[in-house]
Amino acid sequence: MNKYSNAVLRGALTACAGLSLLPSVVRAEDMSFSWSGFAQLTAAKVLSGSNNTYAQWQCPCTIQNWEYVGVYEKWRGWQADQESLIGLQGTLKFNDRFSATAQVLSRPNNDNYKPSIDWAYVSYNLNDSWTLQAGRKRIPLYYYSDFLYIGTAYPWVRPAPDVYGWPIYAYDGANVAYSGSVFGGWTLDANIWAGSFDFKNSPYDTQIYYGGVPTQERWRDIVGAYATLSNGEWSGRVMVMNFKNDQITHNLDGSLTTNLDGYNTTIMGLSLNYDGRNNVIVRSELNQFKQSVSGSKYDYYLLGVGYKLSDWTAMYTISHYKATSNAPYVEGRKTQSVALRYDLNKNWALKAQYDDSKDETNQPFFGNSKLLSFSVQTSF
Repeated sequence: MNKYSNAVLRGALTACAGLSLLPSVVRAEDMSFSWSGFAQLTAAKVLSGSNNTYAQWQCPCTIQNWEYVGVYEKWRGWQADQESLIGLQGTLKFNDRFSATAQVLSRPNNDNYKPSIDWAYVSYNLNDSWTLQAGRKRIPLYYYSDFLYIGTAYPWVRPAPDVYGWPIYAYDGANVAYSGSVFGGWTLDANIWAGSFDFKNSPYDTQIYYGGVPTQERWRDIVGAYATLSNGEWSGRVMVMNFKNDQITHNLDGSLTTNLDGYNTTIMGLSLNYDGRNNVIVRSELNQFKQSVSGSKYDYYLLGVGYKLSDWTAMYTISHYKATSNAPYVEGRKTQSVALRYDLNKNWALKAQYDDSKDETNQPFFGNSKLLSFSVQTSF
């Protein structure tokens, strides 16, 4: 494991030691272990697009994963080395209240399939509704954050990258979660979290925006909360998170350039989804990223409408983002997608997707593209 994984393990062990002081007795006969997994084999090809070169990529090209920088290039033909992955998650249950969970993920753009620990946390159930957790978890910025790479959880090959993608996607800290019935068949899921994350060499920053020069991204003093109301047909979710943003480029001559110096940042999100009558499904997310000092503002959304017939699901989705700042630089993209999913059974899904993406950036970027994707996705 890399140094970040070791740090996670140290943090989880520390948290485990702290929670072990809680008034519960761990006996060998109470302990149990369970595990689950997920995987996908995704192949895609850029059909056409803008002819240009951006950073290390020869375009026509398109970015479909911002966290690990998954980019498809037309000259490479069919590629299965950008989004294919496998993940395993294990939970050691000490008793009815106390457990520890870890998730290991292997994917091509993470140091050539080198496993990394994406989750490592301990949980203590206060009662049937309230749970305390500490360690490393994904930041729940989006509706699909907790199962972003579990493809059987959503209709597309991948959730719209125009919406899903920041340099920091996890936090080291603690959270308190609530889940329970509230009124008239509605349930409430809520979460409050706090922590930080320091990415020494963020692929998002280093590869996409700083020409391969190692760039450090740090989100500190993170405080966030979300609440989701659902009744089996409708679900609505609101989220807000505030943090301090640092970004430092480690120049090749040994000097440091501070790009962001603890800039106060707020991210807000709203989701409204429908799974109801006449087999119609609707997916929507509306988010905003706003930073005070830099003037950076990102507005991004997705809206998808689909139809489910037996084991088939068809989905049409539009997504868009636009970023502005105090500088004249404007970054944006708008995408129309058509996705088709076929469920072999409850654990296997075959998917196809066509994306037509228009680049609205006022400086050279990835450009326009048309992408065709096929994916086999499973959870077990």
